[in-house]
Amino acid sequence: MKLMTQFKITGLALVLSAAATAAFAQSSQTGTQEDRADEATGVDVDIFADDTITGSTGAEVYGNVCAGCHMPDGEGAVGAGAYPALAGNPNLEFAEYPIYIVVQGQRGMPGFGDLLTDEQIVAVVEYLQTDLNDYEPNATLEAVAASRPQTEDESSTEEHE
Repeated sequence: MKLMTQFKITGLALVLSAAATAAFAQSSQTGTQEDRADEATGVDVDIFADDTITGSTGAEVYGNVCAGCHMPDGEGAVGAGAYPALAGNPNLEFAEYPIYIVVQGQRGMPGFGDLLTDEQIVAVVEYLQTDLNDYEPNATLEAVAASRPQTEDESSTEEHE
């Protein structure tokens, strides 16, 4: 009986020691995810400041909205989901496609049309085209407006009697 109690105590000590080691290893990583995103995009972003929650430049919007899934340098990731690479992506050459995806979403990616202004969407698409790829920027405010769903008021110009 004494041996069984000692075995339980030793086992518990090992489990607690492993948990403490894992917690220490996790806490000793240098820099936060926010710091690593800042380093990759070259933009110092204070996500708690009212005017920088999503940013106004393409790099800021990308760092705040996109980098968490598509990675700071756009290489994509596979883990809990598959996040396509945006760097070297031929689908981004013409702005209409990425504009539509940013506004409407696709598959597991939510649409950000309700969260971003037309200007922010143009900025982030231009960032995708020029900073993560070597394409000519061709995003326009008109293309963003056309990709947004029309409200009931906008889709009907006739008056009802």
